[in-house]
Amino acid sequence: MRKLTLAFAVGLLIAATGAFTNPVPAAAASYQAKVVLIVGQTQGQTARYRSDADATAAEFAKYTTNIVKVYSPHATWSAVKAAAQGANILVYMGHGSGWPNPYVSYLQPNGDNGMGLDGPIANKSYYYGENYMGQLGLAPNAIVLLNHLCYASGNNEGGAGLPTVSVAHTRIDGYASGFLRGGARAVIAEGLYDLSYYVDTLFTGHTTVDAMWKGSPTFNNHVVSWTSTRSAGFTSMSDPNLGHPASDGDVYYRSMVSIPTTTTDNIVTGHTTPLVSKSGSYYPITPTRLVDTRPRTMGPIGTLTTGGAYTYQIAGKKVGSATPVPSTAIAVTANVTVTDQTASGWLYLGPTAEALPPTSTINFLKGDNRANGATVALSTAGGVAAWYGGAPTGNTLDMIIDVTGYFLPGTAGAGYVAFGPQRVLDTRPKSGIPGLTGPFVAGPVNGHHRKIQIAGVAGLPKSGIVAVTGNLTVVRPTAKGYVALGPSPTDTPSSSTINFPAGDIRANNVVVPVNADGTISAVYIGAAGATVDLVLDISGYFTASGGTLFHTLQPARILDSRSDKGIAGSFSANKAKSLQVTGNGGVPKGAVAITGNLTATAQTATGFAAVGPKIDASTNFSNLNFPVGDNRANGLTVPLASDGSLDVIYVARAGSTAELLLDVTGYYMGAA
Repeated sequence: MRKLTLAFAVGLLIAATGAFTNPVPAAAASYQAKVVLIVGQTQGQTARYRSDADATAAEFAKYTTNIVKVYSPHATWSAVKAAAQGANILVYMGHGSGWPNPYVSYLQPNGDNGMGLDGPIANKSYYYGENYMGQLGLAPNAIVLLNHLCYASGNNEGGAGLPTVSVAHTRIDGYASGFLRGGARAVIAEGLYDLSYYVDTLFTGHTTVDAMWKGSPTFNNHVVSWTSTRSAGFTSMSDPNLGHPASDGDVYYRSMVSIPTTTTDNIVTGHTTPLVSKSGSYYPITPTRLVDTRPRTMGPIGTLTTGGAYTYQIAGKKVGSATPVPSTAIAVTANVTVTDQTASGWLYLGPTAEALPPTSTINFLKGDNRANGATVALSTAGGVAAWYGGAPTGNTLDMIIDVTGYFLPGTAGAGYVAFGPQRVLDTRPKSGIPGLTGPFVAGPVNGHHRKIQIAGVAGLPKSGIVAVTGNLTVVRPTAKGYVALGPSPTDTPSSSTINFPAGDIRANNVVVPVNADGTISAVYIGAAGATVDLVLDISGYFTASGGTLFHTLQPARILDSRSDKGIAGSFSANKAKSLQVTGNGGVPKGAVAITGNLTATAQTATGFAAVGPKIDASTNFSNLNFPVGDNRANGLTVPLASDGSLDVIYVARAGSTAELLLDVTGYYMGAA
């Protein structure tokens, strides 16, 4: 049986004797934090667990009225998932289902490290593992309290004896991993005692989770801490009760996996400390996949569900034995792909995710794989937050993040130099652009890569370029597929840059490392013999000597023509409008370029949008292509005019209109 019967008995004893002295509570309902209490199916012990949960709920009621109970026999996965959305505090009491365990020799992520809930057969536990916990959609900075569980704190089942240190630590890391993926910033497992101390301290302690956990009356002062092996950027801690082991010798009944500096105030409010802008220089890398939520991939496996915040570690995360992005990184350039989406909507990516973010990163239709290049500030813990919005409750998608570079504090890396925007490649007939001509052809198994000259083209320097920023457009591919852009020639890319169906014209923002010979390479992966034309516009480059520093920002919307924000009125075709950028969205006077995201909606005709320091309808570059009836977005890095403004234009047949939105995510300023 996977329940902690010994822990339950002791827990009742402590609760009954009032052995702990609780802090003086604040005024009743002074906060409205959302608390969700779940009692899983535990057969003969279910009624006693419900009683324990009710006692905990009464303690929470001192501070909030927003309390949701999901108790067996009604604790199905669908009920638990619906209740957990946006929870600041989630409590689970029931069977533990951790790994390693004596039942199977391998991790089962759909069944291990989660909850034992109700299902079709009464009085039977159905185990929902870490892949399901990753879909809980908890509030930003949420905490999960696991009470009376086997395995969660590293322990064995009652009577099974003392596990090895390695097994205990593996269980602690694993059991927390799914909840952290589901939005939690801390997971505390208390096997033997009640939760009253944590309830009161969360609302009255005004402290960090580290101090809270170590200040508990259950503290044994035998803390062992390590960097989590399952959740990069998180710290794991165990506090074995070496002086008073259980009757079978087990000592592992307290653990926490967390960002230790997370505050109790941030937990109960769901708010994060506002992002403090940091500056740094750039380090390009070969495109490297760090996140892939699809089954049987690198993970963290588990779909994103509408209306919930998810956090993915980037800085310090290992891929094999390598750490592609250092733990001190402040921002990354990356390509973000959505796939398997069950409904049209949008995805937000940023350093933090508050409820219903005011900006977006990528818009998409149901079933249409889409990619977008983004420059994203990282949280203080080195992660990015994601939010799937714009779709009815219950819809899901998978997400892929391929990182192309990162920014570190200081000036040792490369600096950005504004350029153009200027077209350097157009393979279409009679384009007039020197260089490659004729479409790219997909190979019978893989693609046929081709080199694209960058250095010395269209006014770019002949040497010293380590990476370029720009916009890649695919024009009317004859079959669906994707194009991968990178520094090194390859027919078998491990990442992608832009995904597309047949016949479309689609663009994606890129930041691409440049090879030592001044070239980059592209390959088309699709049906054998399929063709596609490519267009590449360059909007800046990075150089190891000189240039400007990048400054991080919390994403902010500075243009929304629907509400006259930034620019009044809709965009009429072929007429540029000026947008003042500096002084808005955190971009100061003196900035030479910005990173951001451009979105088109409500367009009445097929066309494209362009953003630059000075443009008109004859300008030969674009940022975003779109048909009618399809909201589309694309990231950008774009130079500013000397007065800190940008021109914005919608190009289409005369008389057409469109609404355009621009979100800023950072800016370049100051010598590198």
